[in-house]
Amino acid sequence: MWTLTTPRLAITSSLRQRLGTTLTTGSVVRTTPRISPLTSLYKVNVQPQSRYWYTLWLTAHPQTNGRTAKLGPHTSKRTMFIQTESTPNQDSLKFMPGKEVLQPGQNTQEFLNLREAKTSPLAKALMLVSGVKGVFFGKDFITVTKDPDTPWQLLKPDVYGAIMDFYASGQPMFYNADELPNTPSDTQILPEDSEVVQMIKELLDTRIRPSIQEDGGDIEYVGFNEQTGLVQLRLRGACRTCSSSVITLKNGIENMLMHYIPEVTTVEQVEDELDKLGNDEFNKFEQQLKSDDVASREQ
Repeated sequence: MWTLTTPRLAITSSLRQRLGTTLTTGSVVRTTPRISPLTSLYKVNVQPQSRYWYTLWLTAHPQTNGRTAKLGPHTSKRTMFIQTESTPNQDSLKFMPGKEVLQPGQNTQEFLNLREAKTSPLAKALMLVSGVKGVFFGKDFITVTKDPDTPWQLLKPDVYGAIMDFYASGQPMFYNADELPNTPSDTQILPEDSEVVQMIKELLDTRIRPSIQEDGGDIEYVGFNEQTGLVQLRLRGACRTCSSSVITLKNGIENMLMHYIPEVTTVEQVEDELDKLGNDEFNKFEQQLKSDDVASREQ
């Protein structure tokens, strides 16, 4: 038995009955084993976690895996334990610094370009690393998604360096943390939500989202068509570009939603405009932003 501390604004009696959960104030206590239709499929090819100790003189440029990790002009010796964990997406890795990434109550955050990353000094530093295509912040982990053509053995030293540099600097994770939502707004139950929509949101928040976040990603509710039974979702983090995302959606999430909520007939992934763009012009623009920022820092 395990507990999800997810405060809810409302929950229907129908969902209580269908999920078979015991409800208490501010939390949902599950009395049944972890659901397997989603996790058993989604955990395929996940390798055991690996651990790395880095004791670095921050005044030096230590050699790691044949490359130099430049950590900046600090003057003291610091030790940091960075744990990594693979995900179902071979181009995404979870980096766990052993320190808080998000404040209690803060929602997960995703950065897909340098413009978005300018709200966070750590996200900006990671996006400036050559080969990094996306950054995702979870409660106690950072998911980094790379270009398929860049091997991890070349990328890891710079990622470790950026993370260590940030925590050594004492900077806040976000420049304007007060502007961040404190709860997942996509699954916040609204007065105008129908009973079916309330059940979909509750199931996503209590049964599906925790499993997705364990693998370095997140899921976002977009909408539900009452006439067709179509649920629209958006995958984030490691799940966004994962080759098994279709299997996860159809065989995992769709099956679970349809099992507990018969009104649901199908699930569809919704892409951001940025995902649809993905053209040479945007890539050139992004590269120019990175080049300009690096040049300004070197001056």
